[in-house]
Amino acid sequence: MRVAITLLRPRRGHRFPGVVQIEATSRCNLSCPACSHAKEETEGQHLAPDGLGTVLDALPRRPRQVVLSGIGEPLVNPHFFALVDLLAQRRIACAFFTNGTLLRPETRQAILARDNIRKVAISCDGAREETFESLRRGADFRRWKESVGLFLAEAKQRRRESLELVANVLVCRQNLVELPDIIRLAAELGFDSVNLLDPIPVDEIAASMCPTADELGALLDDGLLGLARQLNFRVDWCLRRPGSPPRSIVRCVQPWDYVFIRANGAVAPCCAVFGSGQAAVMGNIFQQPFGEIWRGEPYREFRRTCASGTNPLCRVCPYY
Repeated sequence: MRVAITLLRPRRGHRFPGVVQIEATSRCNLSCPACSHAKEETEGQHLAPDGLGTVLDALPRRPRQVVLSGIGEPLVNPHFFALVDLLAQRRIACAFFTNGTLLRPETRQAILARDNIRKVAISCDGAREETFESLRRGADFRRWKESVGLFLAEAKQRRRESLELVANVLVCRQNLVELPDIIRLAAELGFDSVNLLDPIPVDEIAASMCPTADELGALLDDGLLGLARQLNFRVDWCLRRPGSPPRSIVRCVQPWDYVFIRANGAVAPCCAVFGSGQAAVMGNIFQQPFGEIWRGEPYREFRRTCASGTNPLCRVCPYY
């Protein structure tokens, strides 16, 4: 972290963001209680291939990889694979996150046939049917388990060395006791690793699902880590700090090195604060030059308050 601080100026971002996330759609087939999508006021929209082309043309240089996900479920976009193919034509690798409920045979084959898809992260929030379906409302656990298992088996046969497969686990009070079983399930299904994530408290419902600091501390005991070692399985976590760092320590580098572009062109310094009712929008890439947004006063002020620990939006984020 100290190295990062020497590279950051309170108001000026890097010349070009290192991570580019472009939302394929702001629509979803599920309605999950902890997700900000359920708090969106509009139906949402899909990103069309010409829209993606406009976004890529607006960026000052070609990114090496684009995360083609956002608030919605990318696979509900009927143009999703056209978006992936457009990235491939421009020699851009792709990663995306999915709830895994739409991994039908033709979809699985379409993913595996595209070499520029380098990472797929699939939500895996419960090891028991009732837990999984309460956290992923609208999903069928047995059907999810079958289709995800088939996809992972096919991926291991065809793309073992070139496709990273991650299970994203939203750690909440409802599934804390199941975490060992969730890790076992992910290993049995064929994931490469598990990534443990905190819910973002975007409203009272999501906040009530957040584990306490003591509950989160118990996750890192020798039992959970020992299970991962026993299974020869990687477990990563992106969980809140037990306490706030000193004010002199930059808490988050995303405003300097990351950009989130929504399907409607809205540009944000982070995807975590959406649904809070006060989402930070720095501009619109369909209406303004990217450089004007990236170096503009709203982005500069967001960076300054983030660096000083006074940004009110960031305070809802458990990683801040």
